[in-house]
Amino acid sequence: MAVRALSSFFALAALGAVLSGQTSADAAAPGGRQELVITNQNLGLVLESRTVSLPAGKTELLWDGAPASARTETWSVTNASGAGVRFLGLVAPLPGQGAAGADWLAGLVGKRVRIQRPGGTTVEGEVLAVHGPTPEHVVFREGEELVYGEPDARISVSGEAASAARPSGVTLKLDSDRAGSRTLTSRYLVSDVGWEASYALTLATDERRGRLEGSFVVDNRTGTDFAPARLRLLAGTLRAAQPPMPKMMAQRAEMMATDVVAQSTELSESRVYEVATPPRLAAGRTTFPLVTDADVAVEKRYVARSTYWMGAMEEPQRIPVGVQYRLQTKPLARALPAGVVRVYADGGAVFTGEDRIEHTPERTDVEIETSEAFDLTATRRQVSFTQTSRTDSESSYEVVIVSRKKEAVTILVREQFPGDWTVVESSVPAKKLGAFVAEFAVSVPAGGEAKLTYRVRVRMRG
Repeated sequence: MAVRALSSFFALAALGAVLSGQTSADAAAPGGRQELVITNQNLGLVLESRTVSLPAGKTELLWDGAPASARTETWSVTNASGAGVRFLGLVAPLPGQGAAGADWLAGLVGKRVRIQRPGGTTVEGEVLAVHGPTPEHVVFREGEELVYGEPDARISVSGEAASAARPSGVTLKLDSDRAGSRTLTSRYLVSDVGWEASYALTLATDERRGRLEGSFVVDNRTGTDFAPARLRLLAGTLRAAQPPMPKMMAQRAEMMATDVVAQSTELSESRVYEVATPPRLAAGRTTFPLVTDADVAVEKRYVARSTYWMGAMEEPQRIPVGVQYRLQTKPLARALPAGVVRVYADGGAVFTGEDRIEHTPERTDVEIETSEAFDLTATRRQVSFTQTSRTDSESSYEVVIVSRKKEAVTILVREQFPGDWTVVESSVPAKKLGAFVAEFAVSVPAGGEAKLTYRVRVRMRG
């Protein structure tokens, strides 16, 4: 079995150390100070300080309890010089092998385990088969049932099973200038941990104000619990080095990149959220407050979007009318990290949709679009099309909006055009929102209809 093979490997390594004049230090067991920085890109940074007893000279130290998904190629001992040691490297299983992956779980086949589900319920089960590195890929016998996969569950083992399946951790190679006790601080990156924000907006009856609540949601799939004395959540977009590609694939990727450069965004700075009282981050999901019962002003809008298509269009198109809310977040005086905003009406009793927001700096309003209006319909029809040259054309359109609402509303009709464009004439003034978008604010009477007409001249580039 993989666990036995790994144990044999470390036994041989220890024997080699003795023959070469090295000694083995006592294991650095978990329990020291731990700091954790978690990104929203499935990556975290761990700083762990543990007090250990070392002999003089070259030695090997077992850093027990390291996460199965630790990026050991990033490991360093940050205070090595001050602690009187030299860090000479480490020995650890490769990702996905030995104690870090499916082989570790395979050591539990035939053994009884305790399965703790995200909701808190616990069941006893027997591991029958393993098809991957997480409980989601394990076949269990739970009572009289066979269960394939326990997503986000935590598996606990005890007694002989725990002894057989316990990960061997990471073995650090050190050169100590003296014998004695000292504190070492390890720094490494760890995968399979990330976070995002989750928001709930409860609308007032008139939908002009709302109560905003938010939570941090941390997902820990590392296989290890964290008990950080300091916890920081990093909001931003970080660049990660990609593995080398074959030459032909690299050339193809470079050619494709020229088409998407204009749409990509690079962030040189990030936002760090310091958690005042860090919770214990057990394997699975942990939530804790971000925004608590904040009152915000809300502006409700209706938006109908369509896109220009070069050429004649014989059939009319239905345009969905989206329900949009603009939240005035200036009074919050804080940035809002990316996440999903869920909207509730009728005092919070009815869920009316959700939308995702990006990282939002403080004093910046947020727009979310949660559903389609039930009693507003819009239909767009091309009235004429003329190709005036190889690159130039003129088109006329009409957009008919029908309302079954009991009050008058304004619909923001947003049309997207390619190339260089000019609205030559329109029944409602056109507002240029950006390089490719025009907006028409169309007033619609209660229970009636309104018509927008416009003519646009488009010149295609190239």
